Amino acid sequence: MGRLETSTQELSLKNYVKTFVHREALGQMFRLGLIGGFNTVFTLSLSVLFREVFSMRDEWAVTAAWVVGTLVSYALNRTWTFSLDTEGANARETLHFFGVNVVAWVLTVAIVWLAGRMFGALSNFEFILAQLVAAAIIVIPKFAAYRDVVFRRSLADAREAKEGE
Repeated sequence: MGRLETSTQELSLKNYVKTFVHREALGQMFRLGLIGGFNTVFTLSLSVLFREVFSMRDEWAVTAAWVVGTLVSYALNRTWTFSLDTEGANARETLHFFGVNVVAWVLTVAIVWLAGRMFGALSNFEFILAQLVAAAIIVIPKFAAYRDVVFRRSLADAREAKEGE
């Protein structure tokens, strides 16, 4: 790779990183964080409920809670984080949202499993802590994926409609 190609890529990466530090993106990240915090508490509570009340294995408790939490997260992020109408939702966008969250789910389950292998049977506190570690690892990549992949077309359409007014 030549020097010109390298500096063009560095410039592109630098410009991309800058898209995370302007007012709109910071507002979106703040709302994503609030939704993420709510959804984390909601999903963790569901996972403990499924584990304790329904005697589900850890992996199944995390999975069942994840499915419900992902549906809630999709609705909240689409309408509040990115200020998009519910009418614009489509199969492609929904599949991409679930795809991003499948990757996040796999990482979460892997971290919970790894914690169990390293420390033995996890208490509820350790079980939740392992999931919080996973959430901290994936938060920025998830925001980027939501903004730049999942809702990209809908956000572009909304900008065009706003400019056309």
